[in-house]
Amino acid sequence: MAIPETTSAEAFERFVGGKLLRVGEGNAWREVNAWITSLPRVVNSLPLPSVSEPFLAWTISGEVEFQEREGSRPWMAHRVKKGALFLTTGGAPYECRWKAVTAEPFESMAVFLELPLLERALEEVFGGDAPFARLRDVSAFTDDTLNVLMAQLHGELMRRKVSPLFVQGIGQTIAIHLARNYADLVKEASPRQPFTAGLQASTDHGLDEGAYCRRIQP
Repeated sequence: MAIPETTSAEAFERFVGGKLLRVGEGNAWREVNAWITSLPRVVNSLPLPSVSEPFLAWTISGEVEFQEREGSRPWMAHRVKKGALFLTTGGAPYECRWKAVTAEPFESMAVFLELPLLERALEEVFGGDAPFARLRDVSAFTDDTLNVLMAQLHGELMRRKVSPLFVQGIGQTIAIHLARNYADLVKEASPRQPFTAGLQASTDHGLDEGAYCRRIQP
């Protein structure tokens, strides 16, 4: 399958591979998209497109030696195990690979937050400076608060009857937590969407996409 440079949150899952175990459907999931995937034990190369919506990947079970890179940049290695999080905020396509180091299934939950939800969170946290706020990419990190929130969202995803109020409440709480703890102010504002606009502002001023969107490690 050809890999585009960008795709939507809804279409991203088809490029990840593995077995889709659960997906959020219906009105409850209008501003928060979530699904659970059982991933292969060994992947030698997985190119992935970028998406405009920020998303979290949360490891539910398993432990892997995980590597990622953008373009032809050097590989960055991480030990990923239960509770590990990745925050991805758009930008350049990237490639990853991994190898399981335990017998447990390697399962992950992806949670995409729609841009209007993040915009409201940034406005609440930064007020008039919200147009200057950008989330940053972070790899293989732990966060006790996010771990609890993701576990609650996972539990709701597994229910037969999902509560829209519960999902919306958790989604809003995640958005505020990200805005408070994983957002930085940049020098230039843009009238466009905060995440895609931030990338464009960087390329307009001579920075390549990899330089702007390169992941940081906590």
